[in-house]
Amino acid sequence: MSYKLISKPLDSYQIQMVNDIIDKNGSTKKDILNTLIELQDSLDEKYIGEEVATIVSNKIGIPLVDLYDILTFYDMLSVEPRAKYKVEVCTCASCYLNESDTLIDMVEKNLGVKLGEHTEDWLFEFEKCSCVGACDIGPVIKIGNDIYGNLDEKVVESIFADLRAKKDL
Repeated sequence: MSYKLISKPLDSYQIQMVNDIIDKNGSTKKDILNTLIELQDSLDEKYIGEEVATIVSNKIGIPLVDLYDILTFYDMLSVEPRAKYKVEVCTCASCYLNESDTLIDMVEKNLGVKLGEHTEDWLFEFEKCSCVGACDIGPVIKIGNDIYGNLDEKVVESIFADLRAKKDL
């Protein structure tokens, strides 16, 4: 079974969840970024689709066009479906000098995709990222909020094997 779901209208439970998150975070413009991040993390496809954006726009009172400006400005937000696990390799100076290009090769080999692609089952997507502040253990990969460093091929294989084992959770 693949992780990627076919986009479909939100059901009543999901609509209630969206409204609850907005209410919890506050329904003002100053709370918008935290609200959008939490919404995106709570949704199955890890993105803010048109239906959710419309609910946010109406409830917070921000024009939809302005909301899309926010959604497309921040890298941590997406208006397109995302894989379950976003795998990012730091390519800043310190990691680059510690051979992040070799780490990229290891990840591409293990996932079977190139930078900028996602696996066929939508479990992983692979991207570069800015410095994550872990230069002492570089090169590093970031998966969600977890940072992994001091990596070799066996450790990389182990990380992805563990995540594949959890895919149905």
